Amino acid sequence: MDGLDINLEEFKRMKSLDRDILMYNNLIHIRKKLGDYKLNKKIQYVWLTLLTIFVGARRFLTG
Repeated sequence: MDGLDINLEEFKRMKSLDRDILMYNNLIHIRKKLGDYKLNKKIQYVWLTLLTIFVGARRFLTG
């Protein structure tokens, strides 16, 4: 585990500052995951665009 996943009882026993740090780290972790997802989507769109252009040009030149 990366220390971000704890149960409710552990969370209740933590000090206020520790809770804030844990929540902040969770938010950062989520934002990184969303950023990775957006990057992967951009790569997929670029790949599909290039593939479409290639197939279209090939059909235009051969047909």
